[in-house]
Amino acid sequence: MKIDLYGKLYIAIMSVYFVVSGLNALFNIDEKLTRIGLSAVDADGKIAFILIYCSLMIGIGVAIALLYYLSKKWHYSAVLASTIVMSFICFRVIGAIIVGELSNTQLSFILAELLELTIGVILLIKSKKFSSNKLYKNIQPKS
Repeated sequence: MKIDLYGKLYIAIMSVYFVVSGLNALFNIDEKLTRIGLSAVDADGKIAFILIYCSLMIGIGVAIALLYYLSKKWHYSAVLASTIVMSFICFRVIGAIIVGELSNTQLSFILAELLELTIGVILLIKSKKFSSNKLYKNIQPKS
């Protein structure tokens, strides 16, 4: 089935994207901090950045892959990836409202994330397993 192939491709791309993003920041801490307008005043600040950003991104990527590996279904991983990307979008908007500005950098991230989210949601909707509620039935506790 084509949609299953696309779904697996989507979660593979999302998993690799998150892991590579986290590793890229890990190996270029100062560059990443500068690019996003942050600075660490000492080693503890850099370690905190590694914990907050790198571990989050790598952890998400590994979770997407691990969820697929354990369940043998791409749907769960796609729901996870889509939920996280939706959360990124929401909190970028909330952050912009709090700060009072939406920079071009943040706007470009939002647009890319909207594309990622749209692809994930379309794949889930078009999937017969998801739309026919079989996925939901599979996670219900047995009585």
